[in-house]
Amino acid sequence: MPYLLDTTTARLFVAVIDEGSIAGAARRENIVPSAVSKRISELEQRLGHRLLRRHAGGVEMTSTGAIVLRRARNLIHEASQLDEELAHLSAGVEGHVRIIASETTLIGYLPEILGQFLQRHPAVHVDLEERGSADVTAAIEQHGADLGIYAGDMPPGGLWVRPCFRDQIIAVMREEHALASQPGVTLVQLLDHEIIGDDERGALSGLLNRQAASYGRSMRIRVRARGFDLACRLAHEGLGIGIVAESTTLLLLSEAMGLVTRPVLEPWARREHRVCVRQPDELSTAARLMLAHILGKQELSARAVL
Repeated sequence: MPYLLDTTTARLFVAVIDEGSIAGAARRENIVPSAVSKRISELEQRLGHRLLRRHAGGVEMTSTGAIVLRRARNLIHEASQLDEELAHLSAGVEGHVRIIASETTLIGYLPEILGQFLQRHPAVHVDLEERGSADVTAAIEQHGADLGIYAGDMPPGGLWVRPCFRDQIIAVMREEHALASQPGVTLVQLLDHEIIGDDERGALSGLLNRQAASYGRSMRIRVRARGFDLACRLAHEGLGIGIVAESTTLLLLSEAMGLVTRPVLEPWARREHRVCVRQPDELSTAARLMLAHILGKQELSARAVL
């Protein structure tokens, strides 16, 4: 099915409205008036609505025309921005992108993403900062970074938010632990054992506390430790079960320590992580392309898909 509105027709329609007449639009676009009139008539036929009322003094826009005018201006703007991005890509994109995210994202997700992106854009520089998920959205709102990635379902406020990846919550324990023989563990099972707790303000800690409360129980926290590496070390010392997000690095570390990892089997243990920005249109070209890459979009279509 052909598109109802193409960029050339959109440009001519906007020119007619801006100039107040078909003749004025023709002069502005340096084409004959009959060509402009034909384009507008064909668009009206495709839409099945009149867009203009023609009279001796020029033209008057209909209510349908007002809707099409808004869309036409947006289409022209998007096409212009795409031309700009293509020009940047041809010249080689340069820029500086600041990303703020949780430890889980920085260790388990972003390295591969950044490796792919920076191979394509070697002139782009990236700064990474670790924050708890609860602090990510506030930092983005306060212009502390270009892009933020956080876990959970925290209210985004006025931010632009999209899901970007999921992770699996796992339990880390010594081989001789009572639950080590299980292929997976449930929260009810975990609640009967001592746990190595995460940062109280962390997204994972909040998630676990809410789930435990749904059973009318609380976590048996023996010691709190922020960071999966420290949780593994404490589990190795027999101080409890570490509950952390699965990552290649964690699996290698736990294996080196002789620990076993078991998935937490409840649906909520597959956490969704979201990327947030203030507004995509406010981002630099480099940051916009990074956002598109994180979302798995084609870079050349970054503005169109955002």
